[in-house]
Amino acid sequence: MQSMTKPLVQALAATLLLPGTQWVMAQGNNLSIEEVVVTARKRSENLQEVPIAISAIDEDTIQRAGIQRAGDYVGLVPNVTLVDSANVGDTQLSIRGIISTRDAESTFAYVVDGVLSTNPNSFNEELFDVQQIEVLKGPQGALYGRNAVAGAILVTTKEPTNEFEARVGGTVGNVGTLRGNAMFSGPIVKDKLLGRIAISTSETDGFYENIFTNQDDVVDYLEDTSIRGRLKWNVTDNLSLDFRGGYSDVSAGAINFNAGFAIPAFVEAFGAPNYNQDVNDVDFRFIFNTPGENEQTTTDFAVKLDWALDFADLVANVAYSDLEESLLSDGTAATFYGYELTPSCQAGRGELNSFTRPDLFGEPFNPFGVLPPGADFQGVYGPYNPLTCDGYQYQERNQEDISIDARLVGPEDDAIRWIAGVYYADIERESLVAYGADQGEGFLKQPYVDPTGPNPTDLLFWDEFNTEVYAIYGQLEFDLSDTMELAFALRYDREEREVSNKVPNVLNSGLNVNLLDPATGAPLPINPAFGNNPNGIPDRARDFSQFQPKATWNWAATDAVNVYASYGLGFRSGGFNAIGTEDLLNFWFNAGFGGPGEVVDAQLQVTDDYDKEVSTAFEVGFKSEWMDRRLRLNAAAFRTDVEDNQFFEFYAGPFGILRTVTTIDDLYIQGIEADFTFVATEYLTVYGGLGLMDSEIEKNEHRPLSEGNDVPQAPETTGNLGAELSFPVGGNMQLVSRVDWQYTGEMWFHTLQGEETPTIWNAFFGPGFNQNFSKSSRDAFSTVDLRVGLEGDNWAITAWGRNITDEEYLQEVIPTPEFGGSFLHPSALRSYGVDFRYSF
Repeated sequence: MQSMTKPLVQALAATLLLPGTQWVMAQGNNLSIEEVVVTARKRSENLQEVPIAISAIDEDTIQRAGIQRAGDYVGLVPNVTLVDSANVGDTQLSIRGIISTRDAESTFAYVVDGVLSTNPNSFNEELFDVQQIEVLKGPQGALYGRNAVAGAILVTTKEPTNEFEARVGGTVGNVGTLRGNAMFSGPIVKDKLLGRIAISTSETDGFYENIFTNQDDVVDYLEDTSIRGRLKWNVTDNLSLDFRGGYSDVSAGAINFNAGFAIPAFVEAFGAPNYNQDVNDVDFRFIFNTPGENEQTTTDFAVKLDWALDFADLVANVAYSDLEESLLSDGTAATFYGYELTPSCQAGRGELNSFTRPDLFGEPFNPFGVLPPGADFQGVYGPYNPLTCDGYQYQERNQEDISIDARLVGPEDDAIRWIAGVYYADIERESLVAYGADQGEGFLKQPYVDPTGPNPTDLLFWDEFNTEVYAIYGQLEFDLSDTMELAFALRYDREEREVSNKVPNVLNSGLNVNLLDPATGAPLPINPAFGNNPNGIPDRARDFSQFQPKATWNWAATDAVNVYASYGLGFRSGGFNAIGTEDLLNFWFNAGFGGPGEVVDAQLQVTDDYDKEVSTAFEVGFKSEWMDRRLRLNAAAFRTDVEDNQFFEFYAGPFGILRTVTTIDDLYIQGIEADFTFVATEYLTVYGGLGLMDSEIEKNEHRPLSEGNDVPQAPETTGNLGAELSFPVGGNMQLVSRVDWQYTGEMWFHTLQGEETPTIWNAFFGPGFNQNFSKSSRDAFSTVDLRVGLEGDNWAITAWGRNITDEEYLQEVIPTPEFGGSFLHPSALRSYGVDFRYSF
């Protein structure tokens, strides 16, 4: 960490001593940083006066930085990172080391135009026609609602205008990138009824090629068409209604992973070094025969009421959203010979093996090797290969929800300012994961396919969740003096959760040899939970509740310096893993259940449900402006202690693959962060940020060997440094150039970070074939983005490049300890193109 911190600090110091700094000081009345207005406390305030660590990104920055999705601005915020890999909506945001866990509830509130989104995929939507983005750090549940454990992200879109305006724009870039957008806004009834509609469409072939099919548009491709509209009705001078609706349709690649082993004993046994490979050195080969497809359609609608009463403002909204999503991709069953004897696997190995197609499989048995028919149960298959031997996986994640939020906001100029509100949400979520045989006959995209179908289902997890959320919240702010304020906020949440199993009580197809009864050879139930529940799997229900207090002290030490301190509690509800999870893992990995786990004895403690997560956070910070408001410098120090941190774990074995949520009993994350903006001259602005974190797993009964390790996805160092140059070049034209350098330090993705634990291979080859993840952290990396353009009064054209140094780095590492390796996803490479827009 010291090696990275020193150059960042030197860069900051050099920036503040740029030639021209003295000129700026001498000419103090000509230049200053514009005031930024934020709504972090449910009312409009100066960013520098709000006692919360906030990064605000305004409209100019959104345009000039080319921000189109969440990943484009996350790198501009210290101590915030993002993983975007398996599918378009499957993003994991880490704010100060607290991760929005895959398959669990989010850890941050995502609020669009004052409305909390409950759609799990909405965070990674296209960002167009946006006015401002605010990233709030630390627990925000007291005001922003459920799951705001780590913070909140507020997106404000542009309002309808009282004068007609319109805009069109587009992008042409490499790897088949095309984008188009249009916006129309204006009065329907002057001063009374105003409307706005914005449309965006984009597509890209992606950076990677399927070398088996020789297609360059089937791996990380993306097609997105979205439309959003707003209608604002000024009913009276004191009452307005704001209607907002949207629809998006997304088609994209999915599950684009390769794999690497982490078993040192295999290196010695087979003389092949890649059985214990550094994950950062994997040579990616996309060779799947089953198309990786992610299809999403989202519809949302919200209406917001603002009513100025005599004693307070009433703000209320009703929101509805509907998400339908499916994923199809290759499976992993070939690794354990599940479909080895099927006719399609035998035929495929005749044409595709390590001797006939080394271009696909690489050097034989280092680590993977595919043998032709006649050498059954002897190959070493990689996942997602061109053979039908690995089966397939099909997933659906559908959600329909409605929420109501209503609050009274007291007058802003009173000595005691207050907010009081209530919240309700009803969420129906369907989640299914199916695994089955790929017989080379195509795929029925449905939860269950019977044994006579083209792709029979052999293992199925299918649950329907219903959640009702009830909450009350409020905040009081007191003026202790002319310069000092004390605020208390409190929220109480109660979540009533139910889950019903929808898996049919049938047997599997019998095609997967690993899913047959060891004694009789007969097919087993399609879900392991039927073994203990032969007459049907019962429904499950649990309630979770929590008080979430927050206290904040704020002191205007001078006209230019504000100091603050806060204490707060965050909460996210517990939940349910897919029914059958516990039974399946016990059989394969734990002793005492009569399966291969007798030899493996991994001593896992995974259950079909998991507890709520509670975090306690302390923060002190300051916000300051210097040199007649030419230099803005904000900084904070924090510590967060978390109980029962919800952590995603991935299991692979002879049964296929399984997604679960486990809990880490106790951990802490502490750190510091700072950001600055410096108006160096009339034309040049320099900005940057630095985040440093220290973390530790203090207690983890599920994996006790991990105690003392770093918290996953909490890198020690993050930072950014950039500059924007804007000056006239004739007439009303401006030459605008912006460069952004972003750095993310080494990152672990699992609690195990070198401690050896048993793998399923011990059941096949005897003891000693344990995993060692000491080579499984993602290396530190940095990227550089550059944009250069001309802007007129109503037009702009910009040439741009992202990751212009073509840095190759991993997007995600998913370690699977009981398998003895990791699933790996690469990141985007260099992209470039031209943007244009015209307003009229």
